[in-house]
Amino acid sequence: MCGIVGSFHPAARGAAPEVVARMRDRMAHRGPDGCGLWTSTDRRCVLGHRRLSIIDLSDLAAQPMSNAEGTVTLTFNGEIYNHADVRKELEALGTYKWKTDHSDTEVILHAYEHWGVECVKKFFGMFAIGIYDTRDQTRPVVHLLRDRVGIKPMYFTRTTRGEWLFASEIRALTAHPEVTPEMDRTAFWHYLTFIITPAPLTLFKGIFKLPAGYILTIDHRGEAKAVQ
Repeated sequence: MCGIVGSFHPAARGAAPEVVARMRDRMAHRGPDGCGLWTSTDRRCVLGHRRLSIIDLSDLAAQPMSNAEGTVTLTFNGEIYNHADVRKELEALGTYKWKTDHSDTEVILHAYEHWGVECVKKFFGMFAIGIYDTRDQTRPVVHLLRDRVGIKPMYFTRTTRGEWLFASEIRALTAHPEVTPEMDRTAFWHYLTFIITPAPLTLFKGIFKLPAGYILTIDHRGEAKAVQ
């Protein structure tokens, strides 16, 4: 279990790194083995990670993790069970320089570089992934991906000034100064009726959970689209 968090503002600077760090550390219990924070050069995006080391224990596998060019960065919670097989397929291409011996995070990174968000079709596992892609510098994009069963959580919201936030837990989102927890009465009705709050609703107004198996893409204009 790890904790991921991120901020993205398509047209201006996003949250200050110290704000995202505070959000991240609301989830310290999810990752006692370390933490990381990454800020894009244009300050549009800040990503954070709380680490529970399982597969690769080295510091080289720390997150957030970027590609060699620094144009793709991700933060990831979960485990890719078939990462070794996907890695062999990518190694056969001879395109990527690997810095770890068996990090499933690095497999996700290079798989995304090669296949885009379709890389999720290659993965067997449980995961929630946040990716910031600036390979087209004029059209930066954020992708949020969740595993098919929904084992790993992914919550997101948008502030009144157009900043997108995501995290593994709602408590991390509420550490942002512009996010105020307020009950969603419709979601509460669902909970009382069905003993569940169906995705994308949560019990908090304006805070949503990404449904299992979905990909949410936020483009350079701040427009979001979810696909399964």
